[in-house]
Amino acid sequence: MIYGGVDAEGIVFDGVADALRVSNTDIRLFGKPESFVKRRMGVALAFDADVEVARANAKLAASRVKPRVAKG
Repeated sequence: MIYGGVDAEGIVFDGVADALRVSNTDIRLFGKPESFVKRRMGVALAFDADVEVARANAKLAASRVKPRVAKG
């Protein structure tokens, strides 16, 4: 899961390119206009023949995505 991390309107996500470099992963950002600390703002998806590898890759990719408040 990718959480908002901040209570704010108009956030942007850093680290998406780094997250997509993790093997066999994809990032889905939901495009919600308002963020809350624990609001789900996106997910990282991964696939592999080994479920544990896929799960680890998804967690790694999600950890690379960092929400922040957009500067006006």
